[in-house]
Amino acid sequence: MTTYVWPPKSRDGCALVHAYTDVLGWPLFVGTEPVLPGEVEDAFVHNPSTVVLAACAEFDAVSVPRKAAAEALVRLDRKGKVVPCLLHGDTGTFLAARGTGPCASTLPSVQVTTGRDARIILPPTIGARWDTPPWHPTERAPLELPNARVLRSFLGEGLRFYGLG
Repeated sequence: MTTYVWPPKSRDGCALVHAYTDVLGWPLFVGTEPVLPGEVEDAFVHNPSTVVLAACAEFDAVSVPRKAAAEALVRLDRKGKVVPCLLHGDTGTFLAARGTGPCASTLPSVQVTTGRDARIILPPTIGARWDTPPWHPTERAPLELPNARVLRSFLGEGLRFYGLG
């Protein structure tokens, strides 16, 4: 077994894939096919544009426009709250405890992705990066995901700040 540097860096595909599967226990996909860590690594060797996806089986994904996500992240940081957030394209996606995402779905411009059949894009996919990764920075352990109610007020403020709410 290979030992990876902790915490994984945004472009270290192998370390990220092993963090997703070994530390977080997330099912991974390339396209619609479930894959094992070695298969993801092989896919990147053959095609650097490979898109890695995670099933939303262990979490709910709460997505907002990137500007609103950035504002919410600043406000969360000021309150000392750590919520995993993935940035991809024009979207910021926060991870919340499984089953709690729908409470944030009543906010305008919020999309909630949840369930075993739902997927989100993960780094090292081109254009995707973690602002706040879902693991502890010093130990190989997942962060406890907050209830989406914690996010609701921060997201609402971020959406209003940019006239999206």
